[in-house]
Amino acid sequence: MQYTKNRQVVTASMTSIDSKSMHLSYTVKGSDVKSTVRIPFDPPLMGFEEVKPRLMSMKVDAEVDLGMAKNPIIARFEIPFMQVLPVLILEMLLVWTTYSKSLGAQSLRQFVGPQIIKSSWIFMVVMHVSESCYVLYLCTKHQTPFASKFLWWFSAILLGYPFIFRYRGLVKEARIDSIMKGS
Repeated sequence: MQYTKNRQVVTASMTSIDSKSMHLSYTVKGSDVKSTVRIPFDPPLMGFEEVKPRLMSMKVDAEVDLGMAKNPIIARFEIPFMQVLPVLILEMLLVWTTYSKSLGAQSLRQFVGPQIIKSSWIFMVVMHVSESCYVLYLCTKHQTPFASKFLWWFSAILLGYPFIFRYRGLVKEARIDSIMKGS
């Protein structure tokens, strides 16, 4: 969310914070006048223990938006089992419906029709190819080693979006960890 349209901010500092919002003061390039902006918390902070993690997350988001964040290196591969399971079930259902000789598969093929099955395959292939290209881009951007990069790409080709979400989660975790180590 953007709270000021000015991209020429030179300095910024937090002047106050409470459970509902924080106030920032900033100076703009070519001016000595300090301006202020109120940034609401959504949802509001429930207690003191939420302040630091929320501010760290906001700092990471701000650095990414301003182009100041270094891209962390993601060297590991993780399978997001809970997100993969529904996709795997749907893909197995599509394969079973398309190729099985059983009475259930034949009945399902007749019920949905060949055009729906063909469209489902086209949709799946187009989506998984585009998702795998995006994962490959992310892996290159974050200097993922070849073996891990191959696993991320191959997994995205087979199962799609859960691997994008998990990779982006690893990137965010790595950014927050680097900030926590630096503070």
